[in-house]
Parts: sequence; C-alpha cells; structure tokens
Amino acid sequence: MISTNTITPLEIAALNAYDFAVGLGVMGLIQDLVKQGDEAKIGMSDRSLPDEVRAEAIRSGREANQQLAIVAAAQAAIGITA
Repeated sequence: MISTNTITPLEIAALNAYDFAVGLGVMGLIQDLVKQGDEAKIGMSDRSLPDEVRAEAIRSGREANQQLAIVAAAQAAIGITA
C-alpha cells in the first residue's frame, strides 16, 4: 500500500479518480451479469423453448453466477462487502 505521506495531493487525486473509474466499470459489469442471469432464468423456465436453448440458458446463468461470485470475492478481499 502506498503511504499518502510520500505522494503529492495531485497524485492522491489521480488515484482517487482511478478508483472511481474502476468502481464504475465494476458496477457496469455487475449490471450486465445480473441482466444475463435474469435472461437465463426466463429461458430456463420457458418450457416452449427447445431443450438445447434451455440448456444454453442454464449454462449462461451458471456462468453469470460464477462471475458474480468472483467479483464478490475480489471486492471482499479489498474490504468491500454488501
């Protein structure tokens, strides 16, 4: 970790801006994954769809859940919890 005693206020501001931008990116990723999971849930439960389509929806939902778990673990590792 960088000590704020050894960097200038401008460098601190730049780090804060970077953290903000990364946070926005993570939020966008989370929104996309939630949307993917919601769409997969609809596909899984629609019995009028072919079995192959429903199977792909199951895979898509599982993938979204796994990626959300990775994001949550990474956030927890840096001290961010829900």
